[in-house]
Amino acid sequence: MKAYYIIGLAASLLVACSSEKKSGPEQKKAELETLKKQQTELDTKIKTLEGELVKLDPKSAAPAKAKDVSVAPLTASTFRHYVDLQGSIDAKNSVEVSPKSGGVVTAVYVREGDNVRAGSPIAKIDDQLLRESVAEVNTQLSLVTTVFDKQANLWKQQIGTEIQYLQAKNNKESLERRLSTLNAQLGQLVVRSPISGVVDQVSVKIGQSAAPGMGLVRVVNLAQLKAVAKVSDTYAGSVRKGDPIQIQFPDVNKTLNSRISFVSTTVDPLTRTFSIEAPLPSDNALKPNMLAQLKINDATKSGAIIVDQNMVQSTENGQLVYVAVNEGGKKMAKARTVKTGQSYGGKIEITTGLNAGEQLITQGYQELVDGQSINY
Repeated sequence: MKAYYIIGLAASLLVACSSEKKSGPEQKKAELETLKKQQTELDTKIKTLEGELVKLDPKSAAPAKAKDVSVAPLTASTFRHYVDLQGSIDAKNSVEVSPKSGGVVTAVYVREGDNVRAGSPIAKIDDQLLRESVAEVNTQLSLVTTVFDKQANLWKQQIGTEIQYLQAKNNKESLERRLSTLNAQLGQLVVRSPISGVVDQVSVKIGQSAAPGMGLVRVVNLAQLKAVAKVSDTYAGSVRKGDPIQIQFPDVNKTLNSRISFVSTTVDPLTRTFSIEAPLPSDNALKPNMLAQLKINDATKSGAIIVDQNMVQSTENGQLVYVAVNEGGKKMAKARTVKTGQSYGGKIEITTGLNAGEQLITQGYQELVDGQSINY
């Protein structure tokens, strides 16, 4: 029995020693992690307190190495704001030529790219039945004309009745009117271009049927092009007829200046936009439906202070920029609270807080603090 007791006691001691060996390193690691976390929290609090102390009493700040920055003098200049639009080129005169009478197309006189004048024949509709009708009426008219001439001679000799004379005259005039109508219809079977221009598209072939309102050929007058675009109704009060406009054509690397020639009087209820147009000069490089980028100068201010938009920093106390000052021979950064106006193209107008002649910090302004020493 005593032997069993000794063996049990030895086993318990071995288990206890093993447990101490295992728990020792883990406990140390946990303590180390806790201390590191506390150190990080203390470092953060120290930096925060140092920053607050510098703001309250700049003289209490520990001397720090001056930060290298770049500066530029502020000058008053003209600030221009633009409305950027996506548009396209359209032809002032672009028509789908259609026949006035229906029938089968028997001839097409033009090809794509041909130059045509107003009134030039474009295509022809089958006129066989009309020509036969014209021939028949001509035969009838020849007969009634002979009858009328003889009846008129008899009437001059006071032979026959007035009724006979008037009937002969009426028959002749009736056929003349019918012949005139048939000839007019015959002329309508020749489809003519209503404008001068270039044949942009031929949509019909010989043997196809055509009907009034059906486009056979599209003719475009390239001498009269215009830029068109849709403008948001938020700019309805600032975009007016006659305003200058800059138009860029990225496809051909061209930039032109023009003036707005048309502003629609209504707003599209679905898109909340209105249309504008501006004339373009004759240029072989410009084509209908080509992409156009339009810039409308809707605001201009002279004598403005303008800075890069990314130099303006937003804080809980408002917007600020940094300027370089020299106080007692020491170069330092000064935070200036500013108010801003409109921005465009990465530039922003400063309405208050800066004056011409001051040295604006243009590089190295990130992470600066008010009163920090700088080199430039």
